[in-house]
Amino acid sequence: MASGFMSPLRTLPGLSVTALLAAAPGLWADEPPAARADFSYASSYVFRGVERAGQSAQAGAELVRDDFRGGIWTNQPFKNSEASETNLNVAYTRRSSAGLALETSVSHSWFSGIPGQGVKRSFEAGLTATFAAVEGFTPSLAYFHDFRLRADTTQVSLARSIALTAFGAFLELNAFAGGATGDDWRPDAPGPRRHDSYGYWGGEARVPYRIGPHSSVTVGLHYADAFGRSAINGPFGLAAHRNLWGTLGVSLDF
Repeated sequence: MASGFMSPLRTLPGLSVTALLAAAPGLWADEPPAARADFSYASSYVFRGVERAGQSAQAGAELVRDDFRGGIWTNQPFKNSEASETNLNVAYTRRSSAGLALETSVSHSWFSGIPGQGVKRSFEAGLTATFAAVEGFTPSLAYFHDFRLRADTTQVSLARSIALTAFGAFLELNAFAGGATGDDWRPDAPGPRRHDSYGYWGGEARVPYRIGPHSSVTVGLHYADAFGRSAINGPFGLAAHRNLWGTLGVSLDF
């Protein structure tokens, strides 16, 4: 997955999180939603195995209430020649008594600085099933469809959290593998549609550490590799693969 505090979710075009909340009177009952803000440094920004930018500053904000959440997230590379990204996202999670959680999501992304302006925005919907933990391991299966890129992505993940009792923290581990097929990876570029399919896999280790009542620091080490991707017809990104990068972030919750 992409580095940063949120999964790569997006939301409806032109819809702000504030407007979404204001449009649903009574949704929050008598209790305001929990809020969270994240600021981080990433030595690379990698999305589904493809490096989209090098060293970057990332920031996001999220509101959570019961089973609903919505937020905004951005990646701003240090180099002006690399693409920047901003997305809005909303999601709803329903949980069963058997420990199964189903999350439906929509997201909308805007891009700038992509060579040739082949992609200016994308709109994606997703469904993620997270199953009950087995021997401490939590499996999940996700499917995403991007309506602008005409792309379908399927991903499996396996997560585990290990208590670091001596340090008062947790080690969060996650391994993933997936594949994507798209019929129009560069919808804003002139000419015929560009079709391509590729696979990716990787893993990450993160250690969030609480430093105050409403603040924490997270250190992360990530690895991802993509195979079979066409640099011309596939999703935009740098040519590098076997990506290894680190992240350092601060989170504030209210």
